[in-house]
Amino acid sequence: MKIEKLLQRSYNGEVATVSESILKTAATKGIDDLFLSSLLEKVGKEEESLSYAIRQDKTVSELETADENRDNPLRGLYNLSNGYLYHPDETISAAAHTVCSVLDKYPLSELLRANYAQESALIESLLKDLDTEDVKATIALLPGVNETVAVIRTAQDAFTSTFVTYTEEKAKHNGKNSATKVKLALLKLINNELVTYLRAMIIAAPDIYVDFAAATAQIIADNNEKVRKRMNKKDSIEAE
Repeated sequence: MKIEKLLQRSYNGEVATVSESILKTAATKGIDDLFLSSLLEKVGKEEESLSYAIRQDKTVSELETADENRDNPLRGLYNLSNGYLYHPDETISAAAHTVCSVLDKYPLSELLRANYAQESALIESLLKDLDTEDVKATIALLPGVNETVAVIRTAQDAFTSTFVTYTEEKAKHNGKNSATKVKLALLKLINNELVTYLRAMIIAAPDIYVDFAAATAQIIADNNEKVRKRMNKKDSIEAE
């Protein structure tokens, strides 16, 4: 029986899935082996750390997307309002001057350079200023501006929700290694210890270990096949 080592090019999530599958399989076999139990316990702890780290990385990515989703309509608001300053209809250009006088209190470049918390505070203040009765009346005269402000409001609320999740995850895992570092540690544990041990034990005590070893080999082989297909596809695309 051949037991492959887990390919290092496996994604973080793939390594977590392989580890979880191995642990679930081991739980059904009931092998009485203190060394193996201790080894699987280490795998379980690393898998848990990896899953936490993956969630944290995902939250960071979602936060970046949420920030971009509010920055884009902000740019649109400033550009659209400034464009109306040059409208030939004096009523519209006057309304644009009123709106732009509010926007000028919050320079766009400063908004976009601010950190997440500072930008949120500035956007909330800007939206409050735009929501006064006088300003709302002038906004109504500028096609598209009211709709753009509404998009900013929605995007800001979505960012706030994502930021809360990000802050909570960061507090839970502050100081812990990144998902990539944890993945490498888990790979080393599986390849250098678990696979090596099972290779030896299917020779020393096949009746006890062969079922678990075969299941582990299949789990790793299925993952590695998927990784190889992905690598071959990437190489093919890069060669074109």
